[in-house]
Amino acid sequence: MPFLGNQPQQGFANSVVKDDFTPNGSTTAFTLSKSAASANDIEVYVGNVRQEPTDAYTVSGTTLTMSEAPASGLNFYVLHVQGTVQSSIAPQSNSVGTGIIQNSAVTDAKIAGMASSKLTGAMPALDGSALTNLGGDIAFAVQASGDQTMSRGSWVHITLTTETFDTSGVWANSTFTVPSGKAGLYFLYGHISHYYVNAGSDGEYGDARWYKNGSGLITQRALNMAGTGRHIKELAAVACQLVDLAVGDELKLYGNSADNNGNSAITNASNTYAFGFRVRAS
Repeated sequence: MPFLGNQPQQGFANSVVKDDFTPNGSTTAFTLSKSAASANDIEVYVGNVRQEPTDAYTVSGTTLTMSEAPASGLNFYVLHVQGTVQSSIAPQSNSVGTGIIQNSAVTDAKIAGMASSKLTGAMPALDGSALTNLGGDIAFAVQASGDQTMSRGSWVHITLTTETFDTSGVWANSTFTVPSGKAGLYFLYGHISHYYVNAGSDGEYGDARWYKNGSGLITQRALNMAGTGRHIKELAAVACQLVDLAVGDELKLYGNSADNNGNSAITNASNTYAFGFRVRAS
């Protein structure tokens, strides 16, 4: 007779276990292949005649004890028939919720793949802990938009107003300011092209330096030529360093230049630029 509604996802399987023994006329104890809770859980046959539970035999776990030893040559076997008919139910599609699945029960072998949208939260380290102190989220790259006069022997704030990129708006008024929540170790690079005004002038020196909150960091000099006879038209000074910065710190690129004949120098805008990024968070 057909079912009304959905076909039941259920099946039955009969898995009767049979133990065959070879009697010798003296042995009364035999070892079963599976445990039995009571004598009623098994059917014992001697000479193909079923024996009465508890009178003809008793059972304790996997030990079958006959009240009399079966004679040699008789057909002697045991059927494990109680509790062997099992029912299995296959759940309907899309019917299993998370409450049914045991915690930590889904293994890697059961996961064929995962959409990138599911990968949220902190990335784990090799030991399973969350990765921390990652930087790389703050960066800027800027360039001079025009030549700039350098007063001889004086540190001058370099004007860099052409932005290649600027994440989070950290560069303004030729100044990099560490935004809220972004303290950490930063890499800073500044490149100043010192161009001496008069053709044939011999450059005395050209410096580049990052200033942090008005105080100069490491001075990095391109060249020092105090003598005469060596004519330098243009030279580049690079300020490159790692520095720990706190929220609100201001960084500016400065240059210092001098021509040996007393003339001023200018920056070559096409080759004067700076960039920086956060290496790691505090």
